[in-house]
Amino acid sequence: MDQRTINWIASGVVALALVGLLLVITRGWPTPAPAAAPTTPEPWPTAPPTFTPLPPTAPPAAPTLIPLPDLRRIDPAIGLAIKFPVTTVTTVSGAQSFFGRDEITLKVTAEVRLTVDLSRAQIQREGNTLTIRLPRATIDGEPNPIEIAVIGETRRWIGSQITAAQNQALAQARAEIRQRVANDPELISIASEVCYRRLERWLIDELGFSRVVIEPLSS
Repeated sequence: MDQRTINWIASGVVALALVGLLLVITRGWPTPAPAAAPTTPEPWPTAPPTFTPLPPTAPPAAPTLIPLPDLRRIDPAIGLAIKFPVTTVTTVSGAQSFFGRDEITLKVTAEVRLTVDLSRAQIQREGNTLTIRLPRATIDGEPNPIEIAVIGETRRWIGSQITAAQNQALAQARAEIRQRVANDPELISIASEVCYRRLERWLIDELGFSRVVIEPLSS
């Protein structure tokens, strides 16, 4: 072969090699993704024709204040009183004379009524909550005899005054019972607490106060 032929063959081989190399490089490159088509934004949801908006939230209304009760004119049905039966034995002796003397011994059970003086009440309120200060219970009226028994009796032979002696013994027994109750702090405390609790329940259940606190009034 002549030199020219050899050169043409060499040039062909080189050209084929270049073409193969270009094919290899072209296959390794990533194929560009097609450009995304622009999307139309969805419209903002609107209220249906039948939609009714809620009214604005109003602040809570202040509670209706219950009028303060006039405790001086309180309903007696709540029974702001408590009764205790107390028993005593009393002997009354008449003057000694030639005809003897009158003497009688009575066993008396009397009912003592203790009440709280509501006219002295001190009331403080906060909304429908009450704080009330009241005095302790005291004896109301005279003890009421509910049982009288004669357990001993002596009469004058002539001119007996046993009926008068019995009346005197009964009056003495009532005075003794009244004094015993007045000097019994435990009994006074029990009667006071019972009256306080009854008043609390009446003010809450009947008049509608939310809370009632009753405390003893300092003397």
